[in-house]
Amino acid sequence: MRKTILSALLSAPILLQQAAAQNREISGRVTDAANGQGLPGVTVLVKGTTVGASTNADGGFTISVPASATTLVFSSVGYSSIERAIGTSSTFNVSLGSSTRNLDEVVVTGLATSVKRSNLANAVSTVSAKELVGSTRPVTVDAALSGKVVGANIASTSGAPGGGVSIQLRGISTISGSSQPLYIIDGVYAVSDEVGNGAGAAAFTGASSGTTRTTQDNGTNRISDLNPNDIESIEILKGPSAAAIYGTRASAGVIIIKTKRGAAGQTRVSVSQDIGFAKARNLLGQEGWTPEKIDKFYSGASATAEKAKLAAAQASGKLYDYEKEVFGNTAFLRNTNVSVSGGTDRTKFYVSGSTTKEGGIVKNTDYQRNSIRANVDQKIGKLLDIGISSGYFNSSNRRGFSGNDNNGISLGYNLAQIPNYAELHKDPVTGLYPDSDYSGDNPLAVVERAINEEKTNRVTQAGNATLHFIEKENSSLRFAAQGGIDYSSSNALLALPLDLQSQRSSANPGVVRVAKNEFFNYNLQGFLIYDYRIGQNLSLTSQVGLVRLGLRSNLSFQQGQNLVPGPLLPNRGSVITQDVQLTDQTDVGYVAQQSANFRDQVELTAGVRFDKSSRNGDPNKLYAFPKGSVAVNLAKWDFWSVSAVNLLKLRAAYGETGGPAFFGGLYSPLTGISIGNRPGFVPSTVVGNPEIGPERATELEFGVDVGLLDGRINFEATAYNKKIKDIVNTYVTAPGTGVQSVRAYPVGDLRNRGLELTLGIIPVRSENFTWTTNNLFWLNRSEVTRIIVPAFSASSGFGSTFGQTFFALGESPSRWYGTPVSATDNPNNPSFLTRYGDAQPRFQMTFQNTFTIFKNLEASFLVAWKKDSYTSNLTRTQKDAFGTSEDWSEDSGQTVDGVRLTKGEYRQTQNASLFIENSGYVRLREASIYYSLPASVRTSLFKDYVKNIRVGVSGNNLLTFTNYSGYDPEVSNFGQTATSAQVDVLTYPATRRMFFHLNLDF
Repeated sequence: MRKTILSALLSAPILLQQAAAQNREISGRVTDAANGQGLPGVTVLVKGTTVGASTNADGGFTISVPASATTLVFSSVGYSSIERAIGTSSTFNVSLGSSTRNLDEVVVTGLATSVKRSNLANAVSTVSAKELVGSTRPVTVDAALSGKVVGANIASTSGAPGGGVSIQLRGISTISGSSQPLYIIDGVYAVSDEVGNGAGAAAFTGASSGTTRTTQDNGTNRISDLNPNDIESIEILKGPSAAAIYGTRASAGVIIIKTKRGAAGQTRVSVSQDIGFAKARNLLGQEGWTPEKIDKFYSGASATAEKAKLAAAQASGKLYDYEKEVFGNTAFLRNTNVSVSGGTDRTKFYVSGSTTKEGGIVKNTDYQRNSIRANVDQKIGKLLDIGISSGYFNSSNRRGFSGNDNNGISLGYNLAQIPNYAELHKDPVTGLYPDSDYSGDNPLAVVERAINEEKTNRVTQAGNATLHFIEKENSSLRFAAQGGIDYSSSNALLALPLDLQSQRSSANPGVVRVAKNEFFNYNLQGFLIYDYRIGQNLSLTSQVGLVRLGLRSNLSFQQGQNLVPGPLLPNRGSVITQDVQLTDQTDVGYVAQQSANFRDQVELTAGVRFDKSSRNGDPNKLYAFPKGSVAVNLAKWDFWSVSAVNLLKLRAAYGETGGPAFFGGLYSPLTGISIGNRPGFVPSTVVGNPEIGPERATELEFGVDVGLLDGRINFEATAYNKKIKDIVNTYVTAPGTGVQSVRAYPVGDLRNRGLELTLGIIPVRSENFTWTTNNLFWLNRSEVTRIIVPAFSASSGFGSTFGQTFFALGESPSRWYGTPVSATDNPNNPSFLTRYGDAQPRFQMTFQNTFTIFKNLEASFLVAWKKDSYTSNLTRTQKDAFGTSEDWSEDSGQTVDGVRLTKGEYRQTQNASLFIENSGYVRLREASIYYSLPASVRTSLFKDYVKNIRVGVSGNNLLTFTNYSGYDPEVSNFGQTATSAQVDVLTYPATRRMFFHLNLDF
């Protein structure tokens, strides 16, 4: 025995030397075919194996390949993959050409595994870093996705700096809350709720009652905290067939964000500086006044006084455009990014820092963000890989008062009521603002003295580890663990001085509110993955795993009214209001999935997830969410003989996801009461539903993908049928039942059907000129297919005069209804209101084009077309009511009771048809021109110290063609609500932005 062991020990070095001799080292450089610059992060893989490497900052690579290796595969996102026979060569210099879609790129569709795009059975959209920030500087990550994701309805919910963004994927996913997707950042389940600070609550104005939060607070989606420059790519799982593996929280789709990682090789330093400005895209203007017009609005002594004011103002030349004074300013923008990346084949790192400031077109409004990111990947021996992703974000937002927030001080409301001859400017001697005789407050004083600001600190931390148990030629077994936290703390300050005009009429003048929103999200998961091959043609992957998710939130405020005279801050009030809302949720999921690939010709996947949640009536009950898919690439089969077609894939997929039950829906709340100064509780008239469970979404998706001429033409077509079953809502009961309503009651089913088309073409690709174009087309139709309660209003709008939506059989829950009553129109509408257009567009299209000229000059533009989307425009009616609309006095050509009316008068007498407007548009969303200094010039000036110098100019929202009469066809009052989003009430105007860019790589 001892001799055997000794012999083995003596022979081990010889065996190791023989094994090493069987490998050989290959090196080389990968460049961009368009400009000759080195490409970092390109994957170099020995075909048929897992042996690979990545290129360094200058495109260089070194790889040790087995003696049996015959082919190297070079691939990178956004470029066509190529193969090179190894032969006897030891050096390879390769150029990659751009591609409209890289079929060999890896798409992450599962919790622990991935699949090549050419084998993908779902229509998964991918947005690369270049598509995200390569053209112009986006305000936020979600805003940068506009026009780049087929199947997504993306709209700004406020024009204020850093304002919220609403994203709906494949239509409406619920009616009881937000239809926003689940965001995952480097494996962290991120907090993405748009939470207001209370600025729109009645309590803040000093009223006797009000709510802690409203949907009209112009909240900011917390995804805005993320620095867009840190992102490597974004993958969008748009429906349940793709997102089923994510379970209960994925009913509205999943957006997977992957941040940048380091690459082995020379350390790379990148610096970018953006400087720009913004102006209001559109101001509504105001019609002037005449004595005849004053007589239409006033009578008697009031008319005489107003005409005297008008005459005095005209004589002194003091006619003002207050809208321009408030909204017509120029906002300055700046953004600075610095990143350092590099490493070795065992340790890789990426570190970045950024600072951003977005000024507002309204004075004392702005958005600022500072962030730090550190991502580290480490190989420990041959068996263990670990990775850490850390991010810290600090942001502040001053968004003022606009929209329907607090009618007394809302800038839009006040501006709509004030004539151009009113004098509202600060007295240069006393420094005081005069009162407005026409509105609730002086808008100039509100801009100067009212406070609405919020500061947020946020930390995201993710870690992953992969332990390789078995690594053989035909099989491998590994355990992948991942965990993360997302903690954010927002502190808001809202304050109105006690001597502000709108406050002096209050019983308790002066108010200060301090609001705090805290979220703590955590996730843990572990998966065992077994890859194995049967023969040479069949590859299989089996995985099982466990997922645990937690979410805790603390939304609170303290408010003081009846402030003491003196400075606004510090101060104290004698009337104190407090409110706290606490939530705690835990979800657990069990996952199993099996996939099989036959020679890249057929890809089959089947899986199931079982979820339980503390938000359900039975927290231990498991709900199953199955999935299954098949993709067949006919172009890979032996019988295929059309060489120009490199991809012809037929695919089908089915999956189910869930929408979480809303908090507290299973409980019947108690109402506080005081009898004889003794506090107590009594049952309320609201009843909970102890059997509440998740809403369930199912989806069947079919598609065909075609690739021609080695990636120069790519076409994808997808049709889907997405059903949401057992939609829950608060159900108002009949008076005789003894209760007022039932919470979280299943009311019916909803269906979304849609079509998505993608066409990517490289019409020209030559040495000195390349033209790439990507064109998207999509549409969605929503319909209520089952209803078990009487039809009910599904909107938070302002009544039938201005339009409201209904949950009614056979109708879209985002379709508008309004006056006049039309009993013969729709019997499923209980009010028999007239049927108008749908808030969802008839279709959307985008056209994105990039031109590279002489390898150094790059120009691009993105045009978006939204066809026939309808918005309830209350901005117009407010201006009409006070004679300030720009066309108020124009002849309408209409008479009422024999009196010929102006346009403004006529609109005020009419029904909802004049307020529900078509807000479709064609918009030049992005445009840019960049120039990269030629390598010969750069090296003569800076030798090899500077790897790249790039300068450019860009803009977004540069041109908009629309018939919509509001500030912007996208801005909305109700934020991210599912069916009430498109209501426009005198919101903060959207802006047109221009930037100048400087990018340096060292």
